[in-house]
Amino acid sequence: MHQLAGRLKYYDWGSTTALADLRGIEPSGRPEAELWFDADDLPYLVKVLAVQRTLSIQAHPAAEQAHRGFAAEEAAGLPVDHPGRSFVDDRAKPELVCAVTPFEALCGFRPVGEAIEVAGALGLPGDIAVMLDEGPDAWPSVVAGALGGRWDSAIDTLVEQCTAGMDGPFAETADLVSRLADQHPGDPALTVVPLLAHRRLQPGEALHVGPGVLHAYVAGMAVEVMAPGDNVLRGGLTTKHIDVPALVEAIDPAAAPPPVQAPAADVADLHRYDVPVDDFATWRLAATAVDVEERIGPDLVLSMAGTTTVGDLTLGPGCAAMVPESDGPYTIDTDGLAWLATPGAT
Repeated sequence: MHQLAGRLKYYDWGSTTALADLRGIEPSGRPEAELWFDADDLPYLVKVLAVQRTLSIQAHPAAEQAHRGFAAEEAAGLPVDHPGRSFVDDRAKPELVCAVTPFEALCGFRPVGEAIEVAGALGLPGDIAVMLDEGPDAWPSVVAGALGGRWDSAIDTLVEQCTAGMDGPFAETADLVSRLADQHPGDPALTVVPLLAHRRLQPGEALHVGPGVLHAYVAGMAVEVMAPGDNVLRGGLTTKHIDVPALVEAIDPAAAPPPVQAPAADVADLHRYDVPVDDFATWRLAATAVDVEERIGPDLVLSMAGTTTVGDLTLGPGCAAMVPESDGPYTIDTDGLAWLATPGAT
């Protein structure tokens, strides 16, 4: 086993202090958005996210679209690191996001009836409701219209109404639209925000985000475990490349908002999250010791609070260790918080 050096990623939505504070070091002065832990022989990727500004409304493609899109961009001769690429590899990207601090997200579409109600309450154009009367199959068309600018003329009225504040069941939605409008004034994606399910995760709670689920992470720190693909199809609320047609194609209109997963009170010291894919498995450990005996591949242990020992390694917050399968059984002992990622189907 050996310690992994995390790789910082600097994006404009990142926090200038959170990841440095986590690791007990001086901030770089730049927005530090993600701390990556990966290796060539790891079949998954683990990140720590520090979200200070909303990161894009986005979805991840299913494997078939990823294969097709990657092949097309390769054939076009577009370099893989070109900022205009939508597909940087040919893989899907299912992910599990686990809150470390209170974590705010938009994830999945509201039920159609609720979406029609909130659209009316916030003064969105009536043709959104007309389209949604056809049922969930209308979601791609609604998103295409919104992100394509069909309702741009309604943005100022929407923002004015939300900024003025409102009471009732959609008060939080109005506040969110107002905050995002400050970050991304005039963005067409603001007309999509009220139609998405708004989630406030408490520490330890998690969401599994599958292919085709429209989502955006709004604020907070989280551990993210995912398949090693890195295809992100963005539609707005970002300074990065936007590809509305590919995003709309990726949307799965039948996908319900993923349920919030929370550690059960009677087993809060060790919790396995429900991940309906074989790409990875994930556990949260809270002030406990665990013997890891059954191994099917390399494991990664990430310390997020207190001190965590992995075999003869000692990890502080924001540090990780990789344990090859060939090392056999080992013990994790934490007096704070740690996450364990393994290959799936264990």
